[in-house]
Amino acid sequence: MARRKLRERLRRSFGSVPERDYLSGDMDSIRTYYEYRRRHKLDSFYVDEITWSDLDMTRVFKRINPRRCTSGEQYLYYMLRSPAMDEGEYRRRRDLLRLAESDEKRRLDMEVILARLGCTRRADMSRIFDPSQHRPGALIKYLALLLLLIISAGAAALGLMPAVFAAVVMVTVNALVHETGRRKCQRDFDTVNYTVGMAFALRRLKRLGDRELDAQLAPAYESLQRLKSVFRVGGLATPGDNVGLYEFIASITLIDLISYEYLKVKLDRNREDVFAIHEHLGRLDAAISIASYRRSAEFYCEPELDFAAAAPGELKVRGLVHPLLRGAVGNDLPLTSPMLITGSNASGKSTYLKAAAIAAIMAQGVCTVTARSYTGGVFRVYTSMAVSDDLLAGESYFMVEIKSLKRILDAAARDARPLLCAVDEILRGTNTLERIAASSEVLAELAKMGVRCVAATHDGELCDILSGAYALYHFEERLGEEDMTFDYKLRLGGATSRNAIDLLGLMGFDEEIVSRAHARADGYAKSGRWT
Repeated sequence: MARRKLRERLRRSFGSVPERDYLSGDMDSIRTYYEYRRRHKLDSFYVDEITWSDLDMTRVFKRINPRRCTSGEQYLYYMLRSPAMDEGEYRRRRDLLRLAESDEKRRLDMEVILARLGCTRRADMSRIFDPSQHRPGALIKYLALLLLLIISAGAAALGLMPAVFAAVVMVTVNALVHETGRRKCQRDFDTVNYTVGMAFALRRLKRLGDRELDAQLAPAYESLQRLKSVFRVGGLATPGDNVGLYEFIASITLIDLISYEYLKVKLDRNREDVFAIHEHLGRLDAAISIASYRRSAEFYCEPELDFAAAAPGELKVRGLVHPLLRGAVGNDLPLTSPMLITGSNASGKSTYLKAAAIAAIMAQGVCTVTARSYTGGVFRVYTSMAVSDDLLAGESYFMVEIKSLKRILDAAARDARPLLCAVDEILRGTNTLERIAASSEVLAELAKMGVRCVAATHDGELCDILSGAYALYHFEERLGEEDMTFDYKLRLGGATSRNAIDLLGLMGFDEEIVSRAHARADGYAKSGRWT
């Protein structure tokens, strides 16, 4: 009955927007698999922290993640942090996604198994099985204490009074050892239990007898063979599971600690097998999550990517929208050369830049883009957008922004693979003269290095300076009698309007102030000097 209810709930929720609460510390747990891979340099490119924060990618992750099982949400996060940079990895992601979409019954069979595995965010496979954490003497100690208890209890049963005293002492000692041991490794219990649960879940998937699924999970099945002893022990009981007699028996026999140490030793010796199972279950669950996201999106496309080393670093995207917006205006992204975008505040520049960078990450990460079509090469993605002062480091806004831009130039020089960057209001933290001089040179250098840069600015002078290296586009606004409206459509050419001054009038400023401001701007436009 419970299985049927779970199946029906999963069937109804597929294709809906996830409504899951995230507690403090949840994201730290979710990112542990990604951190493990990054720490061990297992992938060639990772989206860095500045870019992840600029694009608010945690919200994008939460929009996709339905929180079905720990392996799945950790792997989904990793996919977004490490977009595929080679065709083999991209095909693996895409083929499993297509498998998840191809047959509803098979998908529900898989979902039920993964949902029963569950989401235990305290489980940390990357930490608990680190060899430095392993205490080889603990199992021997617990077995010795159990043996002493059995001997003293057996002797007491024969009526030997000293043995009765010894048995009481052993019961007390074991209870204290049990309490101390459980307190030290309670979180590790959750990790061991989840790891054992992974093995059982994989075995259930294998019993489905689905040839296409088996082909995807074959390497994990090999790892499963080396973990046969795990099935004999099963999972560990936790305090919430036990009351009364069982808890008393466990406290004096140390049976749960013995089982824990045995499993820990076994799993530690088969560390690579544990991670193989974790990864393959994660791939499968993440694919189902992406398939559900696709169903819930207003529209999407599967990108056409060219992984050839000689492929030009170009993108042609039609009808692009930001994945977190509904009913948004779609725009094309003709990124055959760097783009410089002008327009007033709130006209859509920043959203467009974010949508472009997120599209590249999602195309290579989850094989899905919220656009009508997406064709192009493979990119490393960097941004410099939401810069702020670093008070703890004692660095000004301008200094932080310089460092943000320098890391992009360094990345472009370090690796010949195409790089896409989004830069919003470049060098806004300094005076106009130096900003235009410095930012024009930085942007020109990015173009010279072959970087596909999408930059937004209020400085119309940059359009004149960079018109040969950058394609010019703009967003427009319409000034009415009482307000300013936007259609959020990208247009060819640089912006020509000066509606910011007129907006002073709409906000109730004296007409004389507005008139003088227009006169001063006109004077500068004619002479190039402020008067």
